[in-house]
Amino acid sequence: MKRARKPKWSFVVMRGADKTVKQFHISKRSVIAVPALIAISVSGCIAALQIKSAVQLNDLEQQLSAQSAKYAQTISSKDDAIVSLQQEIVDLSRQTTEMRSKMEQLGELEQKLKRLIDKYGSENEYSSADIAADAEQLSLHTKAPKPSVTLLSATTQSNYRMAALASSASLDVNAISDMIDTLESSMEQSLIQAVARQEAIDGYPSSWPTTSKRISSSFGYRKDPFTGKTAFHAGIDIQGRHGDPVLSAADGVVSETGSDSSMGRYIIVNHYGDLQTVYMHLKQIDAKEGDEVVRGERIGLVGSSGRSTGPHLHFQIMQKSEAVNPLKFLALVKES
Repeated sequence: MKRARKPKWSFVVMRGADKTVKQFHISKRSVIAVPALIAISVSGCIAALQIKSAVQLNDLEQQLSAQSAKYAQTISSKDDAIVSLQQEIVDLSRQTTEMRSKMEQLGELEQKLKRLIDKYGSENEYSSADIAADAEQLSLHTKAPKPSVTLLSATTQSNYRMAALASSASLDVNAISDMIDTLESSMEQSLIQAVARQEAIDGYPSSWPTTSKRISSSFGYRKDPFTGKTAFHAGIDIQGRHGDPVLSAADGVVSETGSDSSMGRYIIVNHYGDLQTVYMHLKQIDAKEGDEVVRGERIGLVGSSGRSTGPHLHFQIMQKSEAVNPLKFLALVKES
């Protein structure tokens, strides 16, 4: 018995009218298998391409994630740097404000010192030698501190150091601030010394109490003009004319005014260092108890009241209720 033949597909190829005809026989299975193989091959290529693309896409995603993390870290670092710079700017602004305030305070202190030095410095009626002698006499008669002639030495040195620091290339704000604190403290101490010196000089009774400097009777024992007996004269008598001004010998406070049969009209003024000045035999009293008077201020007029032989001023200086020679104080004044 013959096996049934499988059907085949026939393909005829005609190349031209004068050419032979070619005929091909292909089985039905082959006709189906070949397209299937082609489809499977194409599908495989597409799958391979998809897998390759997925791998590349994953690599790109990882690279992008790493770059994003790096950029985020960089931005965070820059944000921290910006915050730090902003804080430094705030600190510098605050320090600048503080230094400006301190410099204004220093300017005020310098002006005060300048006024004091201009008034009590070497160009005053007291020279440096006079101030030294004044201080020596004052230390003998009072407990007043010895005035200092070099009040600004520390301040001047600090100013030089300040200028050197400010002119350097590496300006240190904190160092400048510390320098200002030191300078301010130094100037405050200098100001305290200057004020003490001012009080010592202004309160030191060294100015003549009258325009006249003619002494008719000195301090010490003398012959009393009324009794003819030897008696202690506790001050000096300065000749003058009726109505001549009587001037305060120093800054002070009027502690007493009055009149009696011996002193006549009188004024007592308290001064720095437990010193007192007494003005007797006045024609007129211009000051009253409790008044603050300054050196050279008129407090009365020359007269001849009380136990007096003629117009004159009895001028007396007391140290702790004890009479001292006024000429030791008045000798410090340079006559023009």
